[in-house]
Amino acid sequence: MRPAGPLPSKVYWVRRLLLLLVVVLVISVVWWLLAGSGNAEPKASAASSSGASPLSSPASTSAGQHPVHKPAATPGVKGPGTPARHGKANQGSAGMDPSTKPRTPSKTKRTPLAQPTGTCSPTGVGIKIDVADSTPGEANTATLLLTSTDTPACTLAITPNNLVVRVTSGADVVWSSDDCPDLLRAQEVVVRADPPTAYQFHWDGRRSSPNCQPVDALPTAGGYWVQAALIGGDPHKAYFDINAK
Repeated sequence: MRPAGPLPSKVYWVRRLLLLLVVVLVISVVWWLLAGSGNAEPKASAASSSGASPLSSPASTSAGQHPVHKPAATPGVKGPGTPARHGKANQGSAGMDPSTKPRTPSKTKRTPLAQPTGTCSPTGVGIKIDVADSTPGEANTATLLLTSTDTPACTLAITPNNLVVRVTSGADVVWSSDDCPDLLRAQEVVVRADPPTAYQFHWDGRRSSPNCQPVDALPTAGGYWVQAALIGGDPHKAYFDINAK
């Protein structure tokens, strides 16, 4: 216990005190670790003795009852009191298998209209006339349906100089565009092989005379023809009736 050595005795006493403090500190740490583990063991044993699981709900362990474990469900097997479920991967809407679901019909693509490559030849234009019946003195409209017979599409300038329209009954010329050229509407149209291009001619239901002078006499009831032709082309006509009032 007595200090021995070349250093002062105070130095050796300080070293002994530091060593003693280290020993006491190590013993305290070991005791604290042992005491903490000893307190945790009774709690764990108490939980195990009561039969409760950390994942069990309070309702399943009350009144000394043991938790009920449900059997694992087997896919595709209907359990007691449980309705069968159908997954979306197996069936489509309304219980229909996707493989049997009707397909939406594809939209038909429209063929673009042919573009004109030049002017129409009078002999290369077909004319079909559509006209309805009328009564004496009643205005009437004739529709000329024009189609190109030479090319897919061409341009036609309709004027009184290249189109003639007449209303006849036998040998009687009731009305003529030669008398009233201004009543023919000038119009430039594109004539295609398909669909037809419509051009309308409006007749006032009266007779014509040179220089389009008014005529008092009206066409009487009977059968009549609307005739139309391009200068240099073939004439076309359609029949209609003027019915008595």
